[in-house]
Amino acid sequence: MSRGLLGGNQSGTQPLTPATFTVPKSPEGAATAISVLSAGLSSTGPERSHPDYRTHPPLVEFGADTHIPTRVRQLVPQTEIVIDVPARYTELFVVAPLAYYLGATVRIGHDPPRLSAPGLSKTFGQLPDLKYEVAALLRRIFFLDCLVRDVPGEEPPYEQSYLDTMGIDGTQLRDATPTERLRAYLSVKQATIMSHLPSWHLSTYVTPTAEMIPCLPFLLDDLSLIYPPDADELDQSELLDRALDDFYRGDVDTVEIVSPKLQPANLHGWLADEVPADAFTPSLGAYRNRLGTPPVEQPLDITVVLNDSMMDGEYEAVAKLYDEYDQVTTRYRSVSVNELAGIFEQTNDFVHFIGHCEEDGLQCPDGSLDVESLGSINTRTFFLNACGSYYQGEALVEQGAIAGGVTLRTVLNNPAIKVGTTFARLFVSGFGIERAMQLARRQITMSTDYAVVGDGTYSLSDSTVGIARLKETGNTYKLSYSVAANRHPGGCYTAPFELWPRLTGTQATTELTEADIPRVLKSLECPVIYDESLEWADDLARQFLSSHE
Repeated sequence: MSRGLLGGNQSGTQPLTPATFTVPKSPEGAATAISVLSAGLSSTGPERSHPDYRTHPPLVEFGADTHIPTRVRQLVPQTEIVIDVPARYTELFVVAPLAYYLGATVRIGHDPPRLSAPGLSKTFGQLPDLKYEVAALLRRIFFLDCLVRDVPGEEPPYEQSYLDTMGIDGTQLRDATPTERLRAYLSVKQATIMSHLPSWHLSTYVTPTAEMIPCLPFLLDDLSLIYPPDADELDQSELLDRALDDFYRGDVDTVEIVSPKLQPANLHGWLADEVPADAFTPSLGAYRNRLGTPPVEQPLDITVVLNDSMMDGEYEAVAKLYDEYDQVTTRYRSVSVNELAGIFEQTNDFVHFIGHCEEDGLQCPDGSLDVESLGSINTRTFFLNACGSYYQGEALVEQGAIAGGVTLRTVLNNPAIKVGTTFARLFVSGFGIERAMQLARRQITMSTDYAVVGDGTYSLSDSTVGIARLKETGNTYKLSYSVAANRHPGGCYTAPFELWPRLTGTQATTELTEADIPRVLKSLECPVIYDESLEWADDLARQFLSSHE
């Protein structure tokens, strides 16, 4: 079954737009919206845990009255599951992912929040306990659905063998009602399940206001956990003193960042006012740009711009890399303001800009380009590897781009080149843009200098990409391999050294002798973290071979 009863993630040249409904701008309107967004589920059975059974939810806008089109209303599941919450946006947003996944009706008027169904009642704690309890419950239900489901054409994951130890009869529960299945899942002891849970793919920290209600369809399509934002001032000891070359001229836009209190997840989005370390900053505009952009076609259209001769090394390295990946690569040196504007306005899958950025914009030989002065942007993604490019990146997203890599302050040449080349290889090979930036930042000390604006979950490829870790353990080595879920959790992957599938977010591990390592690494074709350094499997294999010659 393909994703798309309501649109989104379709094949073809143009995306389908989901249906839209309206609600009042109020807590009651938010409760109605969350209840209706479950129309994005193609099933209320355990198959809903598979990404092919979750279509894009309908979009929500504000209106004087609630108006739900008939075709949307008909798709809203009737499960008899209800979540009661107080009339506060914080609690409403926190319970939204759980309510969406369960196909629950959300009602205003009960404090503390409560989950109920025929023969079942569970009262949650007040905040902050509520956010932890909701996250734990959704992760439990989702995981057990993954083990119980029977998807045509899919081999059951390795983790299905855990059902016996949990006292769960998968065959019986496949045909059970949503309430019966929920009761069975709640009976599983927490200690039995905790060690088996896959890592969660995404947490988003959302300012609890009415203005954020239109973001909910996109967050729930991503199946993100939702938390209220909480952050501290960044400890200045985290920002190491460093001398800057005379190379830096002009006034650079330096962004003040905060240290967010992050919950467990692979990726973190920050829908709040501050600029966080270690999280991408999405927006409603970025989500709409993602939805309104046609699917990516291979090969990619990539443009590399060098407006700083001192970073010629990065320019040559990334251009060669894109060519090696058989992408359509266009190269420019020393482009003018008008030429750079034209590049962003024309159709590009990815623009890699290497140069300077000052308060008045991206630097060109004849002046500065302020992206806010442009009209429509037709560039999907970008990397502005230039000092203090955050605000110019934000403007690119506001004008039509989906996401991009930026810098938060002045950066040194050599670290910039290292991040730029590493990021380029990761992103073009299929990693989501935030995950690519996470891994690229490992290469430098000042990792807080780089960030992603827009939808950090976005990827230029639907291909499955993994990452490995190699660690010496006495006389042998432990190799672990995993595939992150990115936006669509619930899928499976097969590690190169195994025969059975595993759920995304879980790790496959094997023990190797030193002599085994080159052969196994050559089969991986992925980045490997070894001695806290990021290497590519084929390069690391050659290092092990040369050490024994």
